[in-house]
Amino acid sequence: MVERLHKCRKFIFYLLGWLELIVSVLIVIGIVVYLFSVPKMISDIANGGFNGYLSVLFDILIGIELVKLLCRNDLYSMVEILLFAVTRHIIIERLTILETLIGVVAIAALFAIRKFLFLYQETHEQIRHRREHMD
Repeated sequence: MVERLHKCRKFIFYLLGWLELIVSVLIVIGIVVYLFSVPKMISDIANGGFNGYLSVLFDILIGIELVKLLCRNDLYSMVEILLFAVTRHIIIERLTILETLIGVVAIAALFAIRKFLFLYQETHEQIRHRREHMD
């Protein structure tokens, strides 16, 4: 019974890996299609459409980071996506001063997480690497 449950979990994990790959490919296709609108947006910059242009570029960057997250499955990619998303929201949207301050605090928190958490993660990997070489 336990062996059957283990095989079922393994199959579901395998299936989810393929679904993740399919979603990644669909996102890449969407990004490529979206890239074709960028040259048209450049002509709109002269007419005051710079925010729309920046919005499209940030959407493309967030999509690229999302695909990287799906491919790598690590915390670093998640923090990068959150940084792009918060930055996009602060730059593109017309926010109140309080909302902008909250966004800046969120970015500072993400940088702190990236600095201290990744240092901690790297230290664990170095310790494990040393232990493996000692044996």
